[in-house]
Amino acid sequence: MEAKKLLAIIIPLVALAIAIGYTATNVFGVGASIKFISGTEYQQGEPAQVIVRVVNAWGVPINADGCNVTIYYPDKTVLVDNQPMTKGGAPGSYYYSFITPFTQIGVYEEYVVCQVTLPAGPRLLGAGSSFHVSQTLTLVNETASAQVRILS
Repeated sequence: MEAKKLLAIIIPLVALAIAIGYTATNVFGVGASIKFISGTEYQQGEPAQVIVRVVNAWGVPINADGCNVTIYYPDKTVLVDNQPMTKGGAPGSYYYSFITPFTQIGVYEEYVVCQVTLPAGPRLLGAGSSFHVSQTLTLVNETASAQVRILS
């Protein structure tokens, strides 16, 4: 008899927890986030992209109303200031294309903010990551493409 009473208490509590979790993730957007897809090593003057995917709590891509990116030089001054990103081909993906600078090598920070509209209303999501611009990679590429002439 005690087991029946215990089940009568546990089952409604589990159902309530599931309902609260469902509401938190689907209505209020708890767990929605930005995931960086890019993040790589670049050489100076190379085409580059910041690529992100906007996902719900279960990792399923969702559309954003818009995403903007800010990129910081290694000295933490601004390279790209709050520029709009373009919707990518994959669901929930957004990208920004640029050319890596010749002026500074090192680790660059990137910060993306996306606005999403959820059943409970609009919400801002933000996330940061980094990439590296390498002088060594540039030198290796230049050396590989150098021409050698034997004069005698």
